[in-house]
Amino acid sequence: MRRSTTAILACALAALACAGCRGGRASRPNLVLISIDSLRPDHLSAYGYSRQTSPTIDRLAREGVRFESAVSTTSWTLPAHAALFTGLYDSTHGLVDNGQRLAPELVTLAERLAAAGYHTAGFFGGPYLHPTFGLSDGFEVWESCMTAVPDELPEEALREESRARRARSHADVTGPRTLEKVARWADARPADRPFFLFVHLWDVHYDFIPPPPYDRMFDPGYAGSLSGAGFMTNPAVRPRMDPRDLQHLVALYDGEIRFTDHVLGEILAALGSRGLLADALVAVTADHGEEFFEHGRKGHQRTLFDEVVRIPLVLHAPGRLPAGRVVRDQVRIVDLAPTLLAAAGVPSPGSMEGRDLLPLARGEVAAPRSALLELYADGRDQRALRTLGRKAYARGTRAGHRLPDVLYDLARDPRERAPRPREGDPEAEAAFAELDAAAGAALARRGELGVRARPAAVDAETRGRLRELGYLEETAAE
Repeated sequence: MRRSTTAILACALAALACAGCRGGRASRPNLVLISIDSLRPDHLSAYGYSRQTSPTIDRLAREGVRFESAVSTTSWTLPAHAALFTGLYDSTHGLVDNGQRLAPELVTLAERLAAAGYHTAGFFGGPYLHPTFGLSDGFEVWESCMTAVPDELPEEALREESRARRARSHADVTGPRTLEKVARWADARPADRPFFLFVHLWDVHYDFIPPPPYDRMFDPGYAGSLSGAGFMTNPAVRPRMDPRDLQHLVALYDGEIRFTDHVLGEILAALGSRGLLADALVAVTADHGEEFFEHGRKGHQRTLFDEVVRIPLVLHAPGRLPAGRVVRDQVRIVDLAPTLLAAAGVPSPGSMEGRDLLPLARGEVAAPRSALLELYADGRDQRALRTLGRKAYARGTRAGHRLPDVLYDLARDPRERAPRPREGDPEAEAAFAELDAAAGAALARRGELGVRARPAAVDAETRGRLRELGYLEETAAE
């Protein structure tokens, strides 16, 4: 199925690719998509944060377009990246739980760009980007930047090394390795074709153990004993923990952001020094955010509150997009695929649920769009519909009890502290009718596309990494 679909797409786009080649590089920009795992926009100085955590992203925002209100589809990596690569909501692309892979019926952003003549390359630092989950479809180059087990180890030594590596997985520092691999690829890439480069930067994800000097950059006077290790399993990291320790934990998270922002700057410098950014569109975003007990939870993949579903989004393309523009409209992670396709001159299929953001970035007025948020992993059943002004949140069950559906007035209550019960509230009932319609439409589109859930053949090493990260065992995250 995948081979025939890709072949048909390649034929359909062949003439477009040739036309783009005749038109010269100006009509076919290089595309760079950066996804920074677990990055909250309200912890970026570009978004008004008091700490100077993001000088590289700040510069990109000054020279490009910053989207003030961007949201993901969910609060964890796997379905969010599926939405990023397909332009589809989670119920449509169907990759909503552990142990699944992207359906081969779906044609990804990378496949469409490859069929249009782009060289496609991706580099990833986290286990959910492993090829077994199907997100690598369409990439000619797809390289892991995680710590690798030496191939030459005998079986027993390999088992011991795997155990040790799983224990170290949260402390893995992947940014410098990613920089090295991207630079090596940049020297060896095909020079006669425009490229689509995807980079997944992992180090902001817990554990929060930034290397020096970032470990003390934002809290040099801390004298306590809490470290950022064992974030999900450390019993000291809990609701109502010592406020001073929580402050330090957040400072370590901010240190990871500053460190990752530095790596991002080095990656862009490596590309720029090779002349690869002279005519390029660079998009910087995230898959989800992180909770620090704002609603009683830590980490992510637990709720759909704004601290885990809001994401940054900056588009940088000097000469193509205005400098210093801020877009207030709500935009979504599903909008990135059609936006990059439009920049490349590749038509988006009508099945995509996202929209091209380039008109908004250039100052055009567009109708507002709501965002469907969903969380079904590990037996959860949560969904929400978010607009700039409100969020209708069906919170599912907890401890065997159904939680009441609630409406949040985001204009008056941006921290989501004052839920309004659905029952008996006409405005809430109307909002939930819209949520039900949006969720139903996503499921209907999934049926139209013929998407069926596919199991992923997750190897023991990857499964171990995910378990260590708190994804596969509920007890590790509660």
